[in-house]
Amino acid sequence: MRYIYPDLMRQYNTYIKNTDRKSLREFGLTVKELKEIPEEERTERQKEFLHYYDIRMPVSLNNSVMNRICRKFEDRFDTITARMPAGKNFDYSFMKSGHDYTSRRYTEIERLYKEYSHRLKKYTAAAKYDRTERAQMNHIIDSLHDEFRKECDMVCPNSAELCDIALDLCYRKANTKRFAWALCGTEIINNLLVQSGGLISYPKRNIDGEIYFDGRYFSIQTIKSEVMS
Repeated sequence: MRYIYPDLMRQYNTYIKNTDRKSLREFGLTVKELKEIPEEERTERQKEFLHYYDIRMPVSLNNSVMNRICRKFEDRFDTITARMPAGKNFDYSFMKSGHDYTSRRYTEIERLYKEYSHRLKKYTAAAKYDRTERAQMNHIIDSLHDEFRKECDMVCPNSAELCDIALDLCYRKANTKRFAWALCGTEIINNLLVQSGGLISYPKRNIDGEIYFDGRYFSIQTIKSEVMS
């Protein structure tokens, strides 16, 4: 159940982290490595350590059906993420409008961005804890976006300028990108259309297509689109 209760997940992660530290300090092994030692080969102190490790665990680790399912997912995800290549810096400049802006205006939008991030994080944590319905959660987040869009428009009425500030705020560092897309999504799409000459390419089902995926054939379809207003 820790996956649907953020506080319980934090408690679990903290417990695992702290007990691993103790195990490494005392035995030179993580708890996982300690458990891999055959029981008959463990010292009395190692047995005692693992005994109290299980007793004090904040969540149940018994062999229930739900736990067995979760372990299979966790093992699978660990395998996938281990194979993923290290991320590279993403060049987001092609999404920008190319509009200059002042440091003062950037600072003003940054202040709103920090307030937005704080309120969004606080609300989503509370909503997950209360298990708020998805539709209600999305409605409140949309209202939050509308509120900050109006405030940003008052600070920076030029949509092209606001777009570039928002992109720089969100993409220069490992920040959430939601702010930029919620406030300037239309402007970003317009910039992408300008870059591509208005051409949009996407896979379309075609029995004679050259792309095979999930038992079906596709071909690349390209259409011309007008820049949105």
